[in-house]
Amino acid sequence: DHTLDDNLLPSKLHPKGEFPYRPPTTNVGDLDVLPPELQQEILSQLDLRSLTVFQRVNRRATELVNSLPQYKTINTHALNALRGILSIETGKWITYKTLYEKLCTLECENYGDFGGYLYLLTYKRVCFLCFSQDRLYLPLSPRLAKRKFGLCSRTVNTLPCMKVIYGKYSPNVKNVYTPSVLVDYKSALHAGIALHGSLSAMHEYVAKMEDQKCKAHNAKQSSPTSGHPRRTLTLNPFDKQSGNPFRFVAIVHVTWFNRASQEVVQGFHCVGCEKSCRLPLHYRRKFIATSFDNHLKRFGSIQNGKH
Repeated sequence: DHTLDDNLLPSKLHPKGEFPYRPPTTNVGDLDVLPPELQQEILSQLDLRSLTVFQRVNRRATELVNSLPQYKTINTHALNALRGILSIETGKWITYKTLYEKLCTLECENYGDFGGYLYLLTYKRVCFLCFSQDRLYLPLSPRLAKRKFGLCSRTVNTLPCMKVIYGKYSPNVKNVYTPSVLVDYKSALHAGIALHGSLSAMHEYVAKMEDQKCKAHNAKQSSPTSGHPRRTLTLNPFDKQSGNPFRFVAIVHVTWFNRASQEVVQGFHCVGCEKSCRLPLHYRRKFIATSFDNHLKRFGSIQNGKH
């Protein structure tokens, strides 16, 4: 799919056991006075960026972080998600505890299918059809977010944002070079509604501002001394959906961690749906054993590659 995890640099983590264990020679102050259960509870509440900084303080801090049950599970089964978070710098919006809960979440939070991906701007468990079609999973440039939702720079700077890792994204393998920062669509939308009081008031304000810009642009065009003024960018750029590379820059693949069995599940596609591009038989839907049984009961067994 050419998601974020396909564009990350090779991991620099060393294989377990490559270096001999060196016991810590210093402590971490008052935190070391607390019982282990309380230490773990405190550390699990830290956001990932803060926990990463703490981990680098000394060997004792590293030892404490490595002892977190969530840390061990994430490092084993969702290391690409962790590396993606640190690479695009969204770690201040999520804790290890929350990331662990997302790893243990089975279904897409919108559609209810098996959710094989994680959207790293707001940490939603999603399926392919949701993040490739729903406008809420299309990050925006700060400039477009300001225009589209009538926001000021100060407000936009408070929104969940990400650093763009340049590379090739989407099944169409499209290059992404600019912009360098993107903000979350849904957060920008809600900020606009909160600022203007309602969705209709926001739309009215934005339409008024765009009308003024359009008139100013036309006036420049008609002026003999203006040259060729730059054309105003549209508020709604054409969206190729699954062919839009910006829908993939904050997406990583994630398995489902079954807490009861302590096993990971990848999910699988239905061979009887592989030639269909329409729901509920879309070829990109994923299943686990139980949901696939329900799928077969609803649409029938598969014969000659079809239901």
